[in-house]
Amino acid sequence: DDSESAKGRSILTHLNGPSQERSNSTGRDVSSHERGIFSLGVINDASLKRGDSAQEAAANLAASRANILELPADQFVLSVLFPRSGGARPEVRHALTFRRAIARWTSDNTDLKRELAHSTGEAKSSPNHNTTSDETAIKFLDNVIERKLLPRLQDEAVNGTVHALERADAFEPILDGALYARATGAGHTDVEMCVACQALYASTGPLFSALHRLPKNREMYPQLVALLNHAILTFISRAKHRVGNVCFGKKAFHLLEVGHGGKERTAFSSAMESRKAYSNLLRLYGDTEHMEGGVAAGVEAVSRRGNYPPLPPSGDGKSKNSGRQNLAVGEGLMIDEEDAPLDKELEHISGLLNFANDHYGDDFDMCTDDELMKTACLAHSLLKVSGLLEQRLKSRRVGWEKTDKPTLELRENIKSIRFHGLRVAKFCRAEVLIQTVSRMSKIWMSSTLVATDAVRLPSCINDLGEYLTTASDNIREAGGNTIAAYSFSSLEEYIPLFLMQTVRIIADGYALHASLPLTLNGVEALDRSGSVLYRDLKSATSFENSFWDDEAAADAFERSASFVAMMEFDMEELESYCRNNRADFSDRDYKLMFSMDGPRRNGDSRRYRSLKEKMGG
Repeated sequence: DDSESAKGRSILTHLNGPSQERSNSTGRDVSSHERGIFSLGVINDASLKRGDSAQEAAANLAASRANILELPADQFVLSVLFPRSGGARPEVRHALTFRRAIARWTSDNTDLKRELAHSTGEAKSSPNHNTTSDETAIKFLDNVIERKLLPRLQDEAVNGTVHALERADAFEPILDGALYARATGAGHTDVEMCVACQALYASTGPLFSALHRLPKNREMYPQLVALLNHAILTFISRAKHRVGNVCFGKKAFHLLEVGHGGKERTAFSSAMESRKAYSNLLRLYGDTEHMEGGVAAGVEAVSRRGNYPPLPPSGDGKSKNSGRQNLAVGEGLMIDEEDAPLDKELEHISGLLNFANDHYGDDFDMCTDDELMKTACLAHSLLKVSGLLEQRLKSRRVGWEKTDKPTLELRENIKSIRFHGLRVAKFCRAEVLIQTVSRMSKIWMSSTLVATDAVRLPSCINDLGEYLTTASDNIREAGGNTIAAYSFSSLEEYIPLFLMQTVRIIADGYALHASLPLTLNGVEALDRSGSVLYRDLKSATSFENSFWDDEAAADAFERSASFVAMMEFDMEELESYCRNNRADFSDRDYKLMFSMDGPRRNGDSRRYRSLKEKMGG
């Protein structure tokens, strides 16, 4: 009835009474969204002094059910409401919690009033049935939320986010400055989000909490969504600028995107999304929606050995098995047109394989260690905060199926944050790939290939091993294990391919020391290079949640070792190997091996043509 509603308004009025002195006297730094409605500064000084004494506190706790209803509003708040709520300190979310309870209480009263009218025969259209003398408690609370609470939450969300974005270290990695704080073990590395992402998540928390507690058919709900959109769009504008600063101009960026805005992706960027590592990245950051589509389905259908398909003989350089056609890329790298993820990527990075080009690497603008850490931190932070915000937005009961239009717009803005996080994550992977190929492209120029006195590894192999170890530690420290796993994904397949491409260049006669012949020590140096790189890469990726694939690595490195071994065969051994392993390599590769001068043979392409005729083409 009206008296009960008036009592409820009285309690709410005392709960909403601000008192800066009370906040200061507690010695607790109360944030702006906790000062005001349902903050600790709600009791007047007289009540506060009474409540501070131990005797008064004991008397308050002893309040019986008989006199609770007789207590004044301020005494009820001080003596009953907070002490009997487990000693928890009031927060801004309590306003929304009380609103839900009061809404249910109002609904129950309406039902009781309707039943009473039905039992007494009172007409629902009568003035006495619909007239209330005072403002109802639910209307009173809604007015407080709309006029006092939402403006405070808006200031906290927008000002808190903008203040963090204006800091010089807004998107910088948060690193532990301790001497031995760096985590280099195989365990999980828990990495904090950057300052800007932490501020966005913390500042918008009360608004997201209110989103699920306010009725969607009221004016407050669209206003609340608009406030969230404003804060998130402000964050996105700064995040896009940061992505441009750390990525634009790099070789990895040009491989992935056309232009500065990221709206036009290259074919290589699209091919990266068909890899299993990409679906693992989405899964570990909680984006299961995209995994349910074609990305994950297409990845799982591809077998690992399909990345290195056996190539049967052909008289015209084309395979006739299952209608496949083999295409020469760069200096003879054979790529299968079968719809395999690795082949899709290789089709679009053939320029990286032209090791013998005079201007190779001139346009390779690569990241420093510090820049790589910044990109790893940015990728991790954007992906993590987008997942956390989407969890806050998603209804636990109905999910996304019944989401209204304003909420869908808010969700699209959150997905925009994830989009930029995925952009930077793919940049990290492309950067590590370019750093790897830029070092391996120097193997064919090493003097160790013509050494006669000892077997020595090319210096670029040692350099690459050191880079893999350092990059793995840096990315894990700044961006966590998941970003590191994705950045190093598929290197166990790419490194053997780059080594085989080096062998093709040497066999074609491209060498820095062309006047000196390839020696057995040189062939052994190439073989050991593969073993050393396998060990270094395995060590760099031996951490929790790594995407390392043992089967793919064993297959790829074994194939490259067999290809290197053909360089030291004499002609009879080469013929025997070709006869017994005809499907291991392409017709072009075998022809190249027969025509090259090795440590134990003189090249003769006619021997290969004769062998093909004997074997039936």
